[in-house]
Amino acid sequence: FFKRTVRKDLTYTCRDNKDCPIDKRQRNRCQYCRYQKCLAMGMKREAVQEERQRAKEKSEAELELAGCASEDMPVEKILEAELAVEPKTETYVEGGVGAAANSPNDPVTNICQAADKQLFTLVEWAKRIPHFSDLPLDDQVILLRAGWNELLIASFSHRSISVKDGILLATGLHVHRNSAHSAGVGAIFDRVLTELVSKMRDMQ
Repeated sequence: FFKRTVRKDLTYTCRDNKDCPIDKRQRNRCQYCRYQKCLAMGMKREAVQEERQRAKEKSEAELELAGCASEDMPVEKILEAELAVEPKTETYVEGGVGAAANSPNDPVTNICQAADKQLFTLVEWAKRIPHFSDLPLDDQVILLRAGWNELLIASFSHRSISVKDGILLATGLHVHRNSAHSAGVGAIFDRVLTELVSKMRDMQ
């Protein structure tokens, strides 16, 4: 009540003798007397005004910081990093059928080989992100260790948007859902397809 009165600069009048009883049950009986009681209890108009000013300054500072962050981390630079380290895969081959000469038929082995390649790509990608290379080497390592698994799965998932019932690996090899189930990794495979690939496809 007091904050609202100060912020909106409201004025009240008393219909009686400016001595209305104000307690928990009758606090809404007279707004004038209620406001006067607030002042008598030591509430300060200046405190409310200062609080409002601090909130305004904080909001302006946050907006300015967000603007700076946007300028320092342009989307174009991130997209350039993506395209530089991983050109778009236009075609793929089925795992085990017409696959690359040195690619084994075991889906788990194929996934591990692709993960090795993708991890190297992730490091190269991170180096191209604005300001990442400016960090101390220890901090770079900590960040990559903390996020490599999520980045790896997200990369597989995004690459597989155009693939039906399977995942397109970084090696260009396509692992079908049935092959993953036969190899004993069907559960996590299904989660990736359901929770990530399908939702990324819906966002297009």
